[in-house]
Amino acid sequence: MILEAMYNGEFYPCETVVPTSPEYRRAIQTCAALMEQLSQRLSKEDYALVEELRAQNAIAQCEESESHFKYGFSAGLLVQQEAHKQVQRGENI
Repeated sequence: MILEAMYNGEFYPCETVVPTSPEYRRAIQTCAALMEQLSQRLSKEDYALVEELRAQNAIAQCEESESHFKYGFSAGLLVQQEAHKQVQRGENI
């Protein structure tokens, strides 16, 4: 049950949900190929900058994803709450 998993600290959607779309897989493969090309063309110092750029970009993307998740989850709860109120009042949804 999801509530039990959340309570027990076993619910990690950001760690367990990985996109499976073909676009995602192609993008990951392309990124890996580009990083390999850059590692061969750039000096070690410049490549280290590229790696740091990727790391910081990943942090920013995770923060953005978390914000979108929170907003979407909150919006879903508001829709549910509104629907529940309409049902209690006997209104058509």
